[in-house]
Amino acid sequence: MPSQFRKGSGSLSIVNASTHNLKNVSVVIPTGVLVALTGVSGSGKSSLVEEVCEQNPNKVILVDQSAVGANQRGCIATYTGTFDLIRKLFAQENSVSASLFSYNSTGACDECKGLGHMDIDMNFLGDIKIKCPKCDGKRYMSEVLKYLYNGKSIDQVLESTVEEALTFFSQKEIKDKLGMLAEVGLDYIELGQSLDTLSGGESQRLKLASRLQSKGEFYILDEPTSGLHFADIEKLLNLLNRLVDNGNTVLVVEHNLKVISSSDWVIDLGLEGGDKGGELIAQGTPNDILGCERSYTAKYLKGAIKGE
Repeated sequence: MPSQFRKGSGSLSIVNASTHNLKNVSVVIPTGVLVALTGVSGSGKSSLVEEVCEQNPNKVILVDQSAVGANQRGCIATYTGTFDLIRKLFAQENSVSASLFSYNSTGACDECKGLGHMDIDMNFLGDIKIKCPKCDGKRYMSEVLKYLYNGKSIDQVLESTVEEALTFFSQKEIKDKLGMLAEVGLDYIELGQSLDTLSGGESQRLKLASRLQSKGEFYILDEPTSGLHFADIEKLLNLLNRLVDNGNTVLVVEHNLKVISSSDWVIDLGLEGGDKGGELIAQGTPNDILGCERSYTAKYLKGAIKGE
């Protein structure tokens, strides 16, 4: 738990929230700080998030775990804007058109049309994908792969992880864009990985990476630590704190005690789930919450602090 908590620079008010099991909850959310929304499963956390979005439609941004894109032609490199820069480097190095190095354009394999795979219809079963026999999954015509940049072909660059690419490229603009992915714990992802193959947590962190330079926003994240390793939770906390220190507000719906204890403000709902939930049990700094005997969050938070 931090020795001191940041003070809010303003506030966002929720009045008489009654969605689903909420019992006319009114709460003032401080802005410019890291806020944790806590409570047992079914206590009304998601319902309160709905109310925050509905009562303040133009003031909050929900960063959820929905897919970044269902288009299998989009990849990490295209989403971050680095692919155009990389294709230009290849074009300049080899004195050819940059369109050759796009698997959605003239350089694409004519068999799989740049997908790298073929879809096989299995009738009542789900479709299966097999590697394109002509390009061997590389997406490009063979003649395109003869062009190199610093000893690598375009498909080899796309097979590089973010961490490897940060070492390979020296251009500041490319390193800056890829560096944001490393900051959100996505340094292991390949540049050419399709967006439709990302997990919910990866999609959420990818969206966050694109927001790192923003200021004055109010972000809501639903359980961003879900499925993360302890080391990655620490990285996520650093990211959330960076967003706050840049002048943003971050509200996280969380059960993770590390994140809750590191927050500046806690809003605890309960007491139970369903019909027995939907009440505001406590709010304040993590230290303030510890003094609430009714709060399950306080009970477990005390245990976690003692175990530190």
